[in-house]
Amino acid sequence: MKSLKELYQRFRKWQLKPFHYDNAEKPHTCTNCDSSYIGEHCPVCGQKHDVGRVSWKSVGQEMIKIWGMESRSILSTILQLLGRPGYLISDYIGGRQQVCYSPVSMLFVMAVFVTLVMQLAGVKMVNAEAVDTVKFSALAKAVVWMVDNLGWGMLITTAFLILPTWLLFRFAPKNHRHTIPEGIYIQLFMSTLFLLFFVLARVLSDWLLWLIPIYYYIAYLQLFGYGIWGTLWRTVLIWAVSFALSMLIPLEVLYWTGQIPPDEGSFNAFTYGFTFWFAVCMGILYVGYRIGKRNVKP
Repeated sequence: MKSLKELYQRFRKWQLKPFHYDNAEKPHTCTNCDSSYIGEHCPVCGQKHDVGRVSWKSVGQEMIKIWGMESRSILSTILQLLGRPGYLISDYIGGRQQVCYSPVSMLFVMAVFVTLVMQLAGVKMVNAEAVDTVKFSALAKAVVWMVDNLGWGMLITTAFLILPTWLLFRFAPKNHRHTIPEGIYIQLFMSTLFLLFFVLARVLSDWLLWLIPIYYYIAYLQLFGYGIWGTLWRTVLIWAVSFALSMLIPLEVLYWTGQIPPDEGSFNAFTYGFTFWFAVCMGILYVGYRIGKRNVKP
């Protein structure tokens, strides 16, 4: 029986390098075009080396491909997100994109899965009946729309995390100077995890919601390479600033479009308040950015 230390060492080895291409040096003859080659796929027609006569295995593989659950796809990617979130994201944005399912497609498939599970379990994500009683009904209706369209809703919500993450981890030891497009894909992966833990929490126990910030922290720790405390304070700031911006900006839009009645506050008070808190958020991000830049080794 393997000791806990040996099991942990195997787990760490899997985290750092989960895939091995054992057939890379073996000769093959393509069953489609009869070409001889070395590698996983035929360089002439692109067919994979292990394709043979149709069998029950072939039927099963074709069936699960319909749902995007073939090897190294949705199920495999979710397992990687649970066991090595930061390393998986680092692999993907670094160019190793064959190790997982498309993060955009995965997010929308997960959104459909969450919606189906919630409906079958009879769990309501929001109390739609209370929407009309909310003072700012336009904002409440927007929330209901985002819940009814979880894929797009998660894209909108996590958009507020992209800029803070980019600024605070700009000069990280790993994935140094990651770009905004890379930041978009980082949040796509994390949105899938968010939805997974969200549905588990609503169906099983709300305590599972605590796994969401914990996994964000673990992912940033593995992805960017700062220490425990360096990652912790940056992650806390990202969440705090993102939450503030996700509240401030929609309220300002509602005010300017007349959705918030005039008697709810004067124009100057609302505008100055928004400007003040927006400046505070940007100031926090700038200070964090400067701290990261100052600590970069020449």
